[in-house]
Amino acid sequence: MYAQRSSLPVGRRRPMSRMFVDLEVGGSLDGPFKPLAVQLDTGSDDTALPRPVLRKLGIRPLGWDWYELADGRRVRRQYGIAFFRLRGDVGATRVMFCGPRDAPVLGVIALEELGFIMDVKRGGLRKFRRQMISTRRAGVSLA
Repeated sequence: MYAQRSSLPVGRRRPMSRMFVDLEVGGSLDGPFKPLAVQLDTGSDDTALPRPVLRKLGIRPLGWDWYELADGRRVRRQYGIAFFRLRGDVGATRVMFCGPRDAPVLGVIALEELGFIMDVKRGGLRKFRRQMISTRRAGVSLA
């Protein structure tokens, strides 16, 4: 009665391009900072950087956590706290100690902590307007 639906996509599919950002990484706010070109991965929560780089900067592991990879596998990795500089903005965030076969990536949490979002229309980063939403209790002055 009804025709079967085709599983083929309609229109042309363009391959996704990779975006890299120039990031400076440090173990403290005072540095030293090491410049790195890392791939931006909006599908990754945490940032992942090579263990030797983090160790050289004095970043120590604080604990272990489980991470799910894009292929569905789960891996256990150490994490620590690193300071990042991106386009003049500085922030501190959680960083995963990469294994030798893990790709170094800048995750979406660090990107947003630095005040940036990925602009998919223009294919780059852009600053976003920070918002703080609060409710005022009756009779409490904010001044």
